[in-house]
Amino acid sequence: MKKNNPANERIKRKYFHFLKEAKRHSEPTVDAAAKALNRFESYTNYRDFKTFHFEQAVAFKKHLSEQKGQMSGEKLSKATLHATLTHLKRFFQWLAWQPGYKSRIQYADAEYFNLSDKDVRIATAKRHQQYPTMEQIKHVINT
Repeated sequence: MKKNNPANERIKRKYFHFLKEAKRHSEPTVDAAAKALNRFESYTNYRDFKTFHFEQAVAFKKHLSEQKGQMSGEKLSKATLHATLTHLKRFFQWLAWQPGYKSRIQYADAEYFNLSDKDVRIATAKRHQQYPTMEQIKHVINT
């Protein structure tokens, strides 16, 4: 079983350097982008990015929505789907401007990584956390 594609590894390294130095992203953000790209590559059996077609994005979205989390065993959350697909969308938009890829990847093809508006609202909704009341805090301090 193939574990990587040398051409993909070179362009990914260039992209990670771009994220870190030009976009000033932190190391965890770059790692998240790497994880998203790894998920996509393993789905496509490490095919060269030059052979990318928008139908791969559509099929990957469907595949990802059916995946289960390793820890919980439940389907991946909308927030995870949104984050993964956003990293992939940004990568392929960047890739469409790179020499050797301009003629093969259309900038608009990256739009196929978008979730529905409803799913984006679910993924980006602010959740209110419950905080202890003053009485509860006083009770804990007293005990």
